[in-house]
Amino acid sequence: MITKDSFTVEEWAQIVSAPASIGALVVTADPSGPIGLIGEFKAILSSMQSYVDAHAGDSSLMAALKHHMSNKPTEEEQEQVKQWAQQQEDQMKANRPKTPEELQQRVRESVTGTLGLLRAKGADEAEIGTFKSMMVGVAEAVANASKEGGFLGFGGTLVSEKEQSILAQIQSELA
Repeated sequence: MITKDSFTVEEWAQIVSAPASIGALVVTADPSGPIGLIGEFKAILSSMQSYVDAHAGDSSLMAALKHHMSNKPTEEEQEQVKQWAQQQEDQMKANRPKTPEELQQRVRESVTGTLGLLRAKGADEAEIGTFKSMMVGVAEAVANASKEGGFLGFGGTLVSEKEQSILAQIQSELA
């Protein structure tokens, strides 16, 4: 059974960043204006929290994730997360993706690594499926968070063709 203690601070950072990366892929598929971007990034966090809250009773992984997300980290844990985040940022700067396809491939590799980590720590396929469903839910929430192509909230479309395309790819790959 998975608990909060099943993972290191860095592993939890990796687990939490996987759905956020999926959401960011949707954001970058067809960037909104400043107000839309705020809504899309809020959608990442709120949809993750809602999904975890709704499924914490179904899965030890989701229960552990809820526990992790709802408890304030210690100062030592905060420092470890900062170091991990700095390493991730340094790697991204050193190997900045040059195309959207390269970015998609990096996110795909990161998510694959996270799913491998979950399996290695004892998550069963039902828990992996729940985690994948959460990532798809995050992508869908981001796609529906703001209109694209409008002006001052008028016109536009809720989910643009570019967002629909990346959303379909995410749904297919995480099915």
